[in-house]
This record gives sequence, C-alpha cells and structure tokens, in this order.
Amino acid sequence: MEQEHDAQVPESDGVGREQLKGDAEGAQSTEASKVPLVARAQSTRTSRVWLGSVFGLVVLIAILIFILQNLASVVIHFPAASARMPVGVAILFGVILGGLFVFLLGLARVVQLRHSIRRSQKLG
Repeated sequence: MEQEHDAQVPESDGVGREQLKGDAEGAQSTEASKVPLVARAQSTRTSRVWLGSVFGLVVLIAILIFILQNLASVVIHFPAASARMPVGVAILFGVILGGLFVFLLGLARVVQLRHSIRRSQKLG
C-alpha cells in the first residue's frame, strides 16, 4: 500500500502509535515528509560485541542448565585413561575437544593461505 508523501499528518491508531496519512487536499510537500519514519541506528563494533556477549551468556546459561540436569555419573574410557564424571560434564568435554579440533583445522588453513599469499607476492 503506497502512502502519499505530500503534507503528511500524524494520526493516532488508538494504541499510542502514530501513523502518517496523506493530506486529501493536496497540500505542498515539505522536507520533513521525506525523512524516514523509523531511523535505523548504524551498527558499530561495540554494539556487535555487546550482542555477541549477550548471546554467549545465554549459551553459557543453557550449558549450565544442561550440566545440572545431567549429573548422573558415568565412566569414560579413553585409550590411555578412564575417568568417572557426570554425563553433562563428559558431553561438555567432548564439545570442547570438537571445537578445539575445528579451530586447529581452521588455523592450519589460515596459515596455509598466508603462506600462499606471501609466496605469490614474492614471485609477482
């Protein structure tokens, strides 16, 4: 639905929000009517860090709840050792080791690409 941009007048919708409606008499357009109704704030590095921190905190709380609900003890056998620990903690260790493995693979790829770029810069 298109709205006219000529002399818009705010009208209440009964919920405390205002909507802009075009003037039926065809009044002249003003510069104020060309301003967007909702100005979007620009994303900054600080806002992204804050959002990431909030997301991380929610994930940590979810992990803590998971561990506290899975306190039954199990025996974990690894080739050189075995240990007795709660199921939640054992799964958490598995997730951490998997994340560490993915991180190391990614690091190896970054080192490989940097080496390739340096080699191509020396040749070219």
